[in-house]
Amino acid sequence: MSQVVQAYMEQEWNYYDMNLAKALEAVEQDDLEHASMYFQRISWALHSLAKHDYGNSNKSSISKV
Repeated sequence: MSQVVQAYMEQEWNYYDMNLAKALEAVEQDDLEHASMYFQRISWALHSLAKHDYGNSNKSSISKV
């Protein structure tokens, strides 16, 4: 994995962490509108990270029996 991709992934994890903290704080304050916004940002970050997870790119999460 290139250094550029590693730096990008680190930035995305930081974005994930920041938004998770804000989402949990919003939930504690019963501000569900803002919590929803932060959880949506978290899903975008996870989607972005999944695109760069080369270790799982060819694996299926469901095993055939």
